[in-house]
Amino acid sequence: MSEPIVIILQTYRRTDVALRTIVAACRYLRYPDLRWYVADDGSAPQHVHLVHAWLNQHGANVIGGHSERLGYGATSNKAVRAAEQESSLLLFLEDDWELRTPLDLYAYACLLMETSEIGMVRLGNLNLDVRGRTWGHNGVLYWKLDHEPHIEGTPVFTGHPSLRHRRYREAYGEYPGGLTPGDTELAYAWQFRVGPQDGPGIVWPVDYPAWGLFSHIGEVKTETML
Repeated sequence: MSEPIVIILQTYRRTDVALRTIVAACRYLRYPDLRWYVADDGSAPQHVHLVHAWLNQHGANVIGGHSERLGYGATSNKAVRAAEQESSLLLFLEDDWELRTPLDLYAYACLLMETSEIGMVRLGNLNLDVRGRTWGHNGVLYWKLDHEPHIEGTPVFTGHPSLRHRRYREAYGEYPGGLTPGDTELAYAWQFRVGPQDGPGIVWPVDYPAWGLFSHIGEVKTETML
């Protein structure tokens, strides 16, 4: 039996794009056991109600959620701790990433369950300056990111959709708190760059188009989540 995947929906105020993200994920994600946790950073009650209503309307299995003004890092960490009670596989999905085509997660879940060398399958866009090498598992080819630190052009993967195993958090730590979302993403990406060189890596499926399978929608940036 497959281990469940818990989708952590990270949301704050952007109701119009959040509903698009929910509908697309419910329509296109393929996996035997998908569960949802809503990590809301203290939005108005109407937003929280609509998010949960749309998830229920589209048949999502919502296992829990919270709505507190904690900041990007702290609210993400709280969601991770709750989601890891259900599974070691977590799909991070911010409320402005719309999936545009069917996506079967089974091969990526198998990769994370079977290979301790990998901690994250990145599902967002591919940065042009990313450094790495090709790497394969069960007939699927990936691009495996380097750990090598470099100041300019550090790939910021944090806000992109990604499937992670708990070993990633155990190796590189939790999200830093007290920062804006953008600075949190930079700091958390840096924790991977300077983390243990033999720690679990990040891979990106090379059969994706370079712009990924998700579209970054909406004009309201995460920097409003202060």
